[in-house]
Amino acid sequence: MKKNLALPAQCALLICLAFGCSDGSKSSGVITAGTAAPPPAGAGAAGAAGSSVTTAGTSAVETAGTGTATAGTSASTAGTGSTVTAGTGAAGSPGTDPGQVGAAGTAAPTAGTGATMPDMGTKYPDPRGKCTIDSGYADDRACLLPPPAGEGMQIHVGPTDYKNAAEVAKYIMRPGEESSQCWTFRTPNDQPVYYQTYELSGRAGTHHIINTMYNQQIADGGFTGCADPGTGTNGNIIDNLPGASKAYMARGIVAPENMDVGRMIPPKAVSQADMHYFNFTDKDIIREFWMNVYFVKPEVVKQQAEQIRAMGGISWSFVPIAPGTDMVYKYECPIVGNGRIMSLLGHYHAHGKQFTASIRRADSGKTEKVFEMFDYLDPAQFDYDTVQKNPAFTPAAAGALSGLLEVKNGDVLMWDCHIINDGDVGLTYTNEVKTGEMCNLWGSSLGISAVNCVLP
Repeated sequence: MKKNLALPAQCALLICLAFGCSDGSKSSGVITAGTAAPPPAGAGAAGAAGSSVTTAGTSAVETAGTGTATAGTSASTAGTGSTVTAGTGAAGSPGTDPGQVGAAGTAAPTAGTGATMPDMGTKYPDPRGKCTIDSGYADDRACLLPPPAGEGMQIHVGPTDYKNAAEVAKYIMRPGEESSQCWTFRTPNDQPVYYQTYELSGRAGTHHIINTMYNQQIADGGFTGCADPGTGTNGNIIDNLPGASKAYMARGIVAPENMDVGRMIPPKAVSQADMHYFNFTDKDIIREFWMNVYFVKPEVVKQQAEQIRAMGGISWSFVPIAPGTDMVYKYECPIVGNGRIMSLLGHYHAHGKQFTASIRRADSGKTEKVFEMFDYLDPAQFDYDTVQKNPAFTPAAAGALSGLLEVKNGDVLMWDCHIINDGDVGLTYTNEVKTGEMCNLWGSSLGISAVNCVLP
């Protein structure tokens, strides 16, 4: 039978981590979250005033970068190891690195003419499948040509030469393997750049990619543990670069009301790509992705979007979801300030059946559903603006409200996950998609304090 449980508000995360929550929660093998306290003033993990409440140092967590769209300008530079930019260049031959110059002495493919800005309400064409590479591994189609010179930059994590067995071996994942590890790189821009849109394409097996910038020195290259466990608690974090919650993240459109909203990337920013990959095939795969970031002129950007980080299920690492459990886990986080939510993205794993997000209005007490999804392999991301027409809510397909999603001080962001553990082992809060679970909501906002709740 499906249950709806809510942990009392006074059962804070630190109490849960030290002692577990109620005895009833322990006996059932599950814990559900309560309400986070309003965020205090000051700088939170996401770097904005008034952000964040409870946090916990646990395993890496999934997110995707946010942002919306216009093209701008940039130059190409040579990356180190697996970092990359590119403008135009000599055409790459099969078996050489797509879109990277310098490290292995291979040429970047010709970028051709870039996509022009589409009409409002339309989408950019799918840019995949235009690279001239033949790696010998699955999904070469995932490769992206770099932006035309002056319009953006490309970041590439993957082999610099597919004919070099030692180079390729750094990125190989064997059949049956799954991991979430970080690859360190530096952004290729020599000067600060601003962006509104991006596109990211990873090979088959990509589950998430979290790109984080730091103000500390970290050695380039090699898969290692991550400088931040995924909770945003590392004090050296500058900001997040765009990322991915699935293998392909299409480029978005900038709505009129967002034309002055953007994000900044410092020059040569030390960055880590937290790459969660799994190989459920019978052949080796390559952990690899290409990301194009499209620039906008600095004078255009008047406002910076804030990240929404709403993570639920941290306590499952201590009290796993027991086999046979069928439960809806509920979480909520306060909204501080008046503004709007620009985008939302839901994330859970193979045992998740339904993910719903809502806003409880302070003035009326009514709850308004704003987001819903059902397929963990295709996590939904929806924008709330005057251009995007989101699919309507249905019993089995992802949907969301359309139009602006305005929020006011005192409103509450709510999200819940229906999880059925039909396996033989307890589910902990980990990245493994079949033996771990999480209930995370990500997104971007404007005008309100950064939402940063990490809940049991």
